[in-house]
Amino acid sequence: MDELGTAVVMDQVVAFETAMRAHADAERAAFDVRYHKSSRVHWGVKAPLVDKVVRSFARRLSEQEISGLAEQLWRSGVWDCMIAATRLLAHRRIPPTPRLWRQVLSSMKDLDGWALEDNLARVAWKCLLDDPKRLDDVEPWTNHKDFWVRRAALIFTLPWAKTPGKDPERMLGWAEKYADDPEWFIQKAIGWWLRTLGARDPARVVEFLDANWHTLRAVARKEGSRRLPQHYAAKITGLTLTPRHG
Repeated sequence: MDELGTAVVMDQVVAFETAMRAHADAERAAFDVRYHKSSRVHWGVKAPLVDKVVRSFARRLSEQEISGLAEQLWRSGVWDCMIAATRLLAHRRIPPTPRLWRQVLSSMKDLDGWALEDNLARVAWKCLLDDPKRLDDVEPWTNHKDFWVRRAALIFTLPWAKTPGKDPERMLGWAEKYADDPEWFIQKAIGWWLRTLGARDPARVVEFLDANWHTLRAVARKEGSRRLPQHYAAKITGLTLTPRHG
């Protein structure tokens, strides 16, 4: 980006941050810090107001300007701005280009909480659906030392649990590898993935739970089986009689 382009983006950053600060709420910010156990700066902007600011900028900026603005907002380290950055990139006007996928990949090092990760997932979903070969970039995350990165491998691939015709087996292999992971957020993600898949393939979820029941923690077992149709859930009822730690 040339100097003029950079100056335009920075002007947009200032304007965006000013619009966000107009909705700052110190009480809400303090709550968010506690709730998310966050060490970041929080302004306490409520989600509907973040979306309002995002919409107002997204409809009048070019694709390149939106992308540049989002990049700078993410780099700011301000929690509210980082959430806004993901929502700008998830906007329907932003196509799932290689550049967008690179932005997702470059953001991974900054993930330090479920809310940032779940919002970034909306960007990842459209990129991965557009080009499933990008799953090859995701698979190494399953061995990452940072559990937020390991968790992202499941959260970012939820369309393969939800979408008819999508083969879930690769991700179920990742989930099986995670089955003995002691991290609560990993176990919760396994449960989320299974619960989503259960809506279209409950038999496969029962098969997974049968195979991994005594390795999974309670949260994964509970979440994974919670919305199974009754006649499928009955097939694993006996397994719940054998307690497992977690």
